Amino acid sequence: MKKITVSELVRLFMNPEVSGINGASFIGIDTLTVPKLAGGKKNEQQGRVQKAVVGSSVMVFQNKNSNGYENMVRRRLEAEGKSADDFQLGERVWGNRISGTPLVEHKEEFYLEVIFLKAGDVSFLLDGRPIRKDLIEGLDKKEEGEQGGLENKVVIRTFKTKSVSRITINKEVYEVIAD
Repeated sequence: MKKITVSELVRLFMNPEVSGINGASFIGIDTLTVPKLAGGKKNEQQGRVQKAVVGSSVMVFQNKNSNGYENMVRRRLEAEGKSADDFQLGERVWGNRISGTPLVEHKEEFYLEVIFLKAGDVSFLLDGRPIRKDLIEGLDKKEEGEQGGLENKVVIRTFKTKSVSRITINKEVYEVIAD
């Protein structure tokens, strides 16, 4: 396993000839994020809870010739016997997609945009110690959008690159460490 910094991870995705990512690519990803909890500052667990996801299989896409997300939604609509013409891709709500990469830049931070193929194992930590999900106060359930009536939804997520702890690209495993 090779150790790389968050900055090196960003540079890896900026240089597809180095990373080997071309078009749509399948990668493995582990993340450690801080979920926003309901209740604001009154919630004593706010900012102290971390969500660890290990072993996710995802797709990253460069959007060189077309939008990978839109193409996947349209293919799935057609497979379900629905009209792909009913699906209209909305404008990006936040950030700027960096052309030819799976990266989004927002407020001087980089984010990795992925489509989930298989979610990894999820666990939660409170102050670095394991905690059961049902003991976390204010953890909201995330609802997916409509996607033109699609039953087999395309789950897209955008992770701050600082939240990536390990990534596997073309069988090369990288442990991501802080800069």
